[in-house]
Amino acid sequence: MVYLYLLLIECTMNTFMILCLTSLAGFSTMLGNILLIIPPKYKKNILSFSLGLSFCVMSLVSILELIPEGLILGKEKWSNIPLFGISLLLMSFGAILVILINARIKSEDSLYKVGFLSMLSLLVHNIPEGVLCVLSSLTNTHFGLKMILLILIHNIPEGICISLPIYYATKNRKKAILYTFISGLGELSGALLTIFVLHRFINNMMLFIVFLFTAGIMIYLSTFKILKEAFVYKKYLYLLLGILLGVVIIILTL
Repeated sequence: MVYLYLLLIECTMNTFMILCLTSLAGFSTMLGNILLIIPPKYKKNILSFSLGLSFCVMSLVSILELIPEGLILGKEKWSNIPLFGISLLLMSFGAILVILINARIKSEDSLYKVGFLSMLSLLVHNIPEGVLCVLSSLTNTHFGLKMILLILIHNIPEGICISLPIYYATKNRKKAILYTFISGLGELSGALLTIFVLHRFINNMMLFIVFLFTAGIMIYLSTFKILKEAFVYKKYLYLLLGILLGVVIIILTL
């Protein structure tokens, strides 16, 4: 009886630690707010840099991480041709969701739309990340901790993509911080759902659908919204520097 009680305490402590670390990785998006201290006179330079960085990180995470992992999971049920068609369909649904949400945003400020859509897409993206952090940590603690660290690092430039557009569009630091906080809730939500509800029901097919759908959201948003907005400012050197930094971050974290 005592042994079972101690085992229960150990499992509870491990779960609590995993939950805390996953939350830390999710709320690292808040670190993106550090660039808000840069004076507004450098607005075009810093926006070009941050949008280039965000475009690179979001698109490469989708292309090099979400899509390949999703396809590996999907191969268990479908052969290559059906898998390709279903994957394109799921990604198209993600892109359509961005288009529909964009049409319903009342503000006409394109910069605000970039920040708001980034917040929503990263919120959706962070939920399966939270699920994976918990599942991988419960299965292999070392691998789980590595995944949490990598997510923490690449969440920082994703936070930048939310905070700077929202701040420069609204001139409201509190709103910028709030939006990055909301996106970070995705990680915590995914972790809590996994621990208390989904751990018995999650399967490879569910993750395949979520990964490809999320990839469609992020690729469309990064290419047709974020990159398009970056070209408006015509600060191509800063845009290129942001993209190069994004490539470095992805190389180090994938």
